[in-house]
Amino acid sequence: MELFQERIQEGAHLLLVAPRRIGKTSLLKEAARQLEQQYLCLYVDLQKAKSAADAIVDLSLAAHPHKSLWEKTKGIFHNVLHDTVESVKVHDLAITLRGGLTSGDWPAKGDKLFDILAGNDKPVLLLFDELPILVNRLLKGADYVITPERRQAADEFLSWLRSNAIRHQGVIRIVIAGSIGLEPIARQAGLSATLNSLTPFHLGPWSTEVAIGCLQALANEYQLTIDEAAILEMTSLLGVCIPYYVQMFFDHVYRESRIQGTKHVSRAFVAEVYKHSMLGTRGHAELSHLEERLRMVLGPKLDLLALDLLTETAVTGALVTDSAKALAKEHFGDDWQPNLREVLTILEHDGYIENRSDSFKFISRLLKDWWKARFEFAYVPVAKRGEAKS
Repeated sequence: MELFQERIQEGAHLLLVAPRRIGKTSLLKEAARQLEQQYLCLYVDLQKAKSAADAIVDLSLAAHPHKSLWEKTKGIFHNVLHDTVESVKVHDLAITLRGGLTSGDWPAKGDKLFDILAGNDKPVLLLFDELPILVNRLLKGADYVITPERRQAADEFLSWLRSNAIRHQGVIRIVIAGSIGLEPIARQAGLSATLNSLTPFHLGPWSTEVAIGCLQALANEYQLTIDEAAILEMTSLLGVCIPYYVQMFFDHVYRESRIQGTKHVSRAFVAEVYKHSMLGTRGHAELSHLEERLRMVLGPKLDLLALDLLTETAVTGALVTDSAKALAKEHFGDDWQPNLREVLTILEHDGYIENRSDSFKFISRLLKDWWKARFEFAYVPVAKRGEAKS
């Protein structure tokens, strides 16, 4: 948090880069709370936005709670707003504002909105959450096909945002975060240059020591006695201590302890909870979010290759070069090389696997075990496919 705020104070525009479920949204909201005396902090959730015009509406609505700012913002939408606007519910207001924007005038009205923000008494901190999801929708549509028209729409939006970031440097700070990576999406369409005003800010998982402290604090709060060996087992089974999964593991342990009527948690107890709850049906429901977000970035064709690559890695313990090539050729024939490169780049960027000298391996033991439990049953590893045919 200190480093994050330091970058903000320096006037940087930041792109949060981190594995999923690391706590990017929590960081944004906590930063806004801590900086509210120095900055006008506007949190803008773009998860449901489907167009650049929707993004302008969401940004405008973020100004609504701030009376003086909203009075100026209303002027941009004078063509659709009336004197009774203050009595309109926020949901209906969003619909009204959207009616005041067209595909042709949103950039101009967006520029005016930035000008209004730049004239605020305090510097402005814009926190755009799930902006990569919006860009992904602009670029690929519902059928996940990048057409020239869609690429142009994504380019226009990102270039508009870049232009305003540069134009108001030092007065407005922009932070972008999301549950999918913006860099791989932009690269897929050759739009990486539109991100050159953003400084990557890497947010890593907790250290083992921090995760242990969290688990001990939770145990104290819920009056559980967890053996030291049990806590070490929990962090070992997770492999990488992503905050959401640390808390999720504790939740499963706590629920099972209540069911069994015990307040003492041993190492064996933790191992059973991991096997039957974390990797069971309840765990699948929690972790399926990763699978959904991956499909959103890759689309149906590349996603099928990604599923096989991850399953090969989970079942065999490592994805070696020959197996990766064989799977890519199976899916794409002679066109295997660029598709394999694209999928592996995204899997690395989004924190599924990492390259360890001569092979790829899962970063998270939990994700590896979950993936194996979910997909192993009907999967034959590449090295054994010849044996299966014979």
